[in-house]
Amino acid sequence: SPVRTSARPLAPALRWSSSPLLLPCVFEMPLLEAQASVDTACISTAPVFAGTAAGRDGAAKSHDSGWWAFMEHNRERTPGRGSSWADSAAWAAFLAGIAACGLIPVSQGWCLFNASVIALVFLSIWLPDHGDTVLPFCSIIILPIVVFKSVAMGGWWSYSILLFVFVVIPFFDYVVGVDVGNQTREAQRELHSAFRFELLTLLVAPGILACLGYGAWLVNFGSLSCLELGGLSIGMGIITGVIGIVVGHELCHKASRLERAFGRLLLCAACYGHFYVEHTLGHHKDVATDRDPATSRYGESFYEFLPRVVRGEFLSACRIEAARLQRKGLPWWHSEIPAYFLVSAAMALGFAAA
Repeated sequence: SPVRTSARPLAPALRWSSSPLLLPCVFEMPLLEAQASVDTACISTAPVFAGTAAGRDGAAKSHDSGWWAFMEHNRERTPGRGSSWADSAAWAAFLAGIAACGLIPVSQGWCLFNASVIALVFLSIWLPDHGDTVLPFCSIIILPIVVFKSVAMGGWWSYSILLFVFVVIPFFDYVVGVDVGNQTREAQRELHSAFRFELLTLLVAPGILACLGYGAWLVNFGSLSCLELGGLSIGMGIITGVIGIVVGHELCHKASRLERAFGRLLLCAACYGHFYVEHTLGHHKDVATDRDPATSRYGESFYEFLPRVVRGEFLSACRIEAARLQRKGLPWWHSEIPAYFLVSAAMALGFAAA
């Protein structure tokens, strides 16, 4: 991609909060520089649109034999050029169909609901997407719809989200294929300043909180069995992880305080707020080295990597915070790490009391 971003890790210009209150702590975390330059390192909040060495826009991505995909898209068409109103209309109809699936009566059974969702996902292969409409990203509503509908059906159906995430989605990921197009610098500049994309990421935070609130209501008043509580818990973990952590990670790289605050709230919703510290000030500085806990080791399996990265990121965040406090001469209660876990605990207690 012709986008290059960066920022200084642990720069002295960072501003830190001295407030002991939770909400100010979330909103007053370090403000990274809003102006990127060639001298800054990896965690930039302002993109620099750089051309190729010859001054031309990037060519279409070349084929990679490692791609596990059935087809390729946009090889002959530049993303960002096309009829956005036609794209938006097609995707709006698709999203309306997905939402309608959530209205299928429970009495009609699990098969009709899942067959309808899977059929719509399959049809999305032929929907136009030139990259200038935000609606394809709204397809994330499928996950909470599947979670809550499955729990409503009860019993072992409450675990349907596992089948959907680990079987249906990988299958369609293979069938839908790879987008090999590469946007021009002009299209990138235009889309980067388009508020509709920023708005969608900001709406994810209240959306995740609404899902957590509804899940808490089901736990308190839904008369769920232990089996169904297990399915709901797994489903909520997938929602806050697949949607919340991914979007929270992106928002934590943004320039505005509001976006970074929403990013931290999303991470706290998954009890992973320390990721902000480690990822921006640790991972981006040490990536692809032995010092980075989030870089897999050569030949390491996923099951070896997962526990190591969860433990390693937490310890790395604690080390980074300890170094910051020592450098600034601040007492331990100015650390961000406890504040993030207190926010997570406050969320849990609030939803439990709802």
